[in-house]
Amino acid sequence: MTERGRRVATSPARHGAAPGREIVIGDVAPAARRRFGATWWSRAWLDALQQQALIDPNRLPRGRTYARSGAVRDAVVTAGAAAARVRGSRPTPYEVEVRVATFDDAEWGRVLDVIGGRLAHAAALLDGELPPSIVDDVAAAGLSLLPGPRELTVSCNCPDRAVPCKHAAALCYVLADLLDTDPFALLLLRGRPRTAVLGALRDRRGSTTPAPAPSLVDTVAAAEAYGRVPAPLPTPLRPPAEPGAPVPLPAIDGVDLDALAALAAQAARRAHDLLS
Repeated sequence: MTERGRRVATSPARHGAAPGREIVIGDVAPAARRRFGATWWSRAWLDALQQQALIDPNRLPRGRTYARSGAVRDAVVTAGAAAARVRGSRPTPYEVEVRVATFDDAEWGRVLDVIGGRLAHAAALLDGELPPSIVDDVAAAGLSLLPGPRELTVSCNCPDRAVPCKHAAALCYVLADLLDTDPFALLLLRGRPRTAVLGALRDRRGSTTPAPAPSLVDTVAAAEAYGRVPAPLPTPLRPPAEPGAPVPLPAIDGVDLDALAALAAQAARRAHDLLS
């Protein structure tokens, strides 16, 4: 819960998640100049945090300071949750957890259909990118891949009643840092680890009817193929009698159209000479 329930933080990430089903961030090293939100999708994550903190916005700068100072320890991300210990004013670190609303099986089926429906989507994720087209296509399927402020639930056992407190905000900033480099962390927060997502995408590709294997009857011995006389090549087309003229362009601020047309005409003449 984000109100009374935030007094006690449970940490399923420390209960021993199965291999491949968690992302271990560990202890975050101090970095005074660390920039949070380098990608558009991690900035969207921070926007959700800022929307949640409208009542107590002063906790966010302090959370950034905590994240940059190395106060976040033992950070782990599992399906639907992230947990960490955050050092504050007392000797014992505070227990912090951030939960994200997860998709159910039917919703995940729609997400996987979207990602698997375009090869470029899966390729972008594997390349560490989350293009807006994936988010837009998932939205067209009726789901929001990026969590909104109402889908974030923070908890901390510190005495601060703000939502989020500076310790929870520090973990959220560390998660933004992770999302910058690994968009699969977002999918894990939505409930599915990288291995499960890639496995489901492979299953979807494998369910399509494979092309028939070539028949041995159609094969040709290498010696026979080498001894064949190839058919003559077609007669190449003759170039036009004159080089083409540049296409007129509309006026463009800061562009000398006459000089551009002269360059295009020169290139056309040189290409015509080479063809001739």
